[in-house]
Amino acid sequence: MEPIPVQIGRYVVESLVGAGGMGQIYKAHDPDIRRTVAIKLISTRLMSSVDRSEYVRRFRREAEAAARCAHPNIVAIYDYAMHEGQPFLAMEFVHGMSVRQMIDERPMAVPDAIRVMLEVLDALASAHEQGVIHQDVKPANILLTQQMRAKVTDFGISRFANTDITSISSSMGTPNYMAPEQCRGGPVDHRADLFAAGATLFEMVAGERAFGGRSSAEVTHHIMHDRLPLLPAAVRSKAPRLQFVLERAMGKQPEDRFHSGQEMAEALRQILGTLAAEAPDKMPHPSAGMTATFVMPPAVATGQSAPPVSSPTAARAQGPSPIDSGTLQMLEQKLVPYLGPIARVMVRSAAGRAAGVEALCAELAAAVPEGSERESFRREVAPLLRMRPPAVEDAPSRGSIGSFHEPELERAQRALTQYVGPIARVLVRRAARETSSIDGLWQALSMHIELPAERAAFLRQRHD
Repeated sequence: MEPIPVQIGRYVVESLVGAGGMGQIYKAHDPDIRRTVAIKLISTRLMSSVDRSEYVRRFRREAEAAARCAHPNIVAIYDYAMHEGQPFLAMEFVHGMSVRQMIDERPMAVPDAIRVMLEVLDALASAHEQGVIHQDVKPANILLTQQMRAKVTDFGISRFANTDITSISSSMGTPNYMAPEQCRGGPVDHRADLFAAGATLFEMVAGERAFGGRSSAEVTHHIMHDRLPLLPAAVRSKAPRLQFVLERAMGKQPEDRFHSGQEMAEALRQILGTLAAEAPDKMPHPSAGMTATFVMPPAVATGQSAPPVSSPTAARAQGPSPIDSGTLQMLEQKLVPYLGPIARVMVRSAAGRAAGVEALCAELAAAVPEGSERESFRREVAPLLRMRPPAVEDAPSRGSIGSFHEPELERAQRALTQYVGPIARVLVRRAARETSSIDGLWQALSMHIELPAERAAFLRQRHD
């Protein structure tokens, strides 16, 4: 390793805080205005003259992009210059850790993850208004201060909208978070950043990537062709609407996504508001569990992306819905007063998974805030359920489903029917396909019972 320089430009180097194939990150002191800075020094010595010229051009663009995006949730760039023929940036020194490091330890609580993402979206919206597209939004490029304030960093491959640029940059980024059009090397706009924000939020709460694989080719194939996997059951039960927000954010076509960071943020604020209303005393303090070590993004410190990990269990491929378009439109109309504009994407997305209208209505009801609103929605769709014949998949099974025999399922169904009515049959069979133990089955079913006392009484029947 090269010796640590005493000085870079006018900055007095104090220590090395990160190193990798593309360069080093130093903690340094600016003697002119007496503040601590982070220095990103890039090594281009092993590049050809053509590659070096292109890289220096892109590196300078990072400084230009970040500098014109002054925002409290964007790492500030103070200076760009050359040191012994190598480019460097002087930027804000952030005390904290990256989202990458945080979720490597454990997934984030849904409210905390949403709060962080709201700040990220605010930063991206500001950048987009300046015509800047980040193109590499990911957990490693989101730093968290000790107060859990998000700081988006590493605009190293960002581009200006409406400017000439080679096709190379449109395909740059970290594969697991790239939008389909970015994977293809096609033109991108701000909605590619919203796709990456959705992929990042999925990982923040799920603890694993939405689209993984053993190679970049495998990852990009999943992104371009596979449906977004379901969030873990515990996350869906906590925030049912989050799955639908992520599915819209990560639409395969740009026009299927949110139109802006502000629009995506509003959908997330609705979820956060619902969580606060349902459990105001259980909302964790935003700074709980934070550590106080300084970390720069691993992509800068190591010069390479983190290796891909396996994706969650693949969701069922979306096929033709067994529910007619008229019914779907009617459900959209009934759901809009409760959930607003996102009702349409929720209905269409859930319809691709549901075996029939009963299962669809049950999933949509779970997305409506608990209490009088949910009961009101159930009453409104009850006539629709009475009009519809049962779907083929909902017909009683004479053998077994998954790991369970029919007598076990019938027992659970009888117990659940006391609390949710005839829809119990659909819920039991759906849960049987998603769980592998009898205790897991009963716990999953208990999530459909609203009152805690009734939920406990239902679970006691498991051992009666």
